Amino acid sequence: GVNWSTVQYMIGEVQYGAESLMTWIRDSSKTFCKVWFREEMFVPGFQFFTPTGNNTDAGKPYTIPQCKTVQQYLDFIEKLPPVDSPEVFGLHPNANITYQSKTARDILDTILNIQPKESSGGLGETRESTVSRMADDMLSKLPDDYIPHQVKERINEMGLSRR
Repeated sequence: GVNWSTVQYMIGEVQYGAESLMTWIRDSSKTFCKVWFREEMFVPGFQFFTPTGNNTDAGKPYTIPQCKTVQQYLDFIEKLPPVDSPEVFGLHPNANITYQSKTARDILDTILNIQPKESSGGLGETRESTVSRMADDMLSKLPDDYIPHQVKERINEMGLSRR
């Protein structure tokens, strides 16, 4: 059989925990591995997450797909929600309200910080020119746009095509 303590260690400690110097992140990773990576996950009907109560935002249960082809796995992944409910991680649904409030506050702070400020003379760089200079610098670091059919052709040449 599978040595689950080894799997939990390799994923929770080595793969993810080692990347984090923050104890609580490493501990969370280890806890998720102990809860999820075990023999029971192969029992028919196993679910990583089961919505409770009347919370329709919680979504569908998370299950292990029973797929036979790569395309079936890709289709399964495409149907996963783009944003997980806090309940998936064992949090109260109100955790989403806190997250959204903080995100909105951060966005508004950013907007306020890049607004033009009153200047006391013509000395120095204006806020607009600073933002423009920074945007130009970021744009100059981006790679050239790629042409999809050329990329697909190159992938096929390398033998990495899915089909």
